[in-house]
Amino acid sequence: MDDRQMRPDRPGAAAPHRPAARPPPIEVRRLNKRYKGGPQANQDVSLTVAWGEALGVVGPNGAGKTTLVRQITTELVPTSGTVWVLGIDAVRHPDQVKARIGVVPQEARLFDQLSASQHLRIFGQLRGLSRRGARRRADELLQQLDLQRYRRTASAKLSGGLRRRLLIGIALLAEPDLLILDEPTVGLDVESRRQLWAVIRDYRRRGAAILLTTHYMEEAEALCDRIAVIQDGRLTSIDTVENLRASIGHQFKLTYQTRGRRRTLYGNDEAALAARVRAAGVDEYTVTRTTLEDVYLTLTKDTQQRSGGDGAD
Repeated sequence: MDDRQMRPDRPGAAAPHRPAARPPPIEVRRLNKRYKGGPQANQDVSLTVAWGEALGVVGPNGAGKTTLVRQITTELVPTSGTVWVLGIDAVRHPDQVKARIGVVPQEARLFDQLSASQHLRIFGQLRGLSRRGARRRADELLQQLDLQRYRRTASAKLSGGLRRRLLIGIALLAEPDLLILDEPTVGLDVESRRQLWAVIRDYRRRGAAILLTTHYMEEAEALCDRIAVIQDGRLTSIDTVENLRASIGHQFKLTYQTRGRRRTLYGNDEAALAARVRAAGVDEYTVTRTTLEDVYLTLTKDTQQRSGGDGAD
């Protein structure tokens, strides 16, 4: 027995009841994954996702993002380290984890001949809903995802954006507390991407936790509370966009043209940046806030200069 349970607050009194804290949606500690005969895909990765938070994972191709996600969703077993999902040991109890999360893999296939409505009803029953409950939930999602006009359309005839929307619908069938999205908008046009953003934002507002990987810095900045940068299998940075900006001294960027070339200066003081170029005789320039893409390029460049090696997605 824990000795804290043996000591009451006062002599002769029973120890007060303290409800256990709700475990975080995701807690990863010192996670390592080495493929047999292959590279070290993840190296000592530790991170926690909070309730109501959207955490974006970004990094170059081959950095280890998808490998990390596949260990959290129990598709891969870590070489070492721990993965806890909704308070469940994901290595020891993968079926329990799968039953409680919603996942949209980077590469997922639908059944070509099944309609949007059929997909949702069938997968709803597979997730434990009754036939009536699955039909009701399918109707709700068709409405929410603006797929009603395609309810009877075979998935083979749907556009890429509509298929990704349907995949997110399948992930949301059981209204999971945790939604994991691996490159959810890859290959989509701008309009389709923004439509999916609206769906993801709406689900997050309900208090669910979201983990997503993306190559689109605009997407990560628009959707996520914090950003985790992975390179060569290692987690090199994790923080809010504002704090990441501050950490590299790039709150602002100034762009100007000189001798036919576009130049960019970075700094934390926009007035100082402007004074710097005016002193050099430049009268026309633009000062804007740095984007996540600016921050990301600096962070990954610094990491490449410090170390080498190949990872694996």
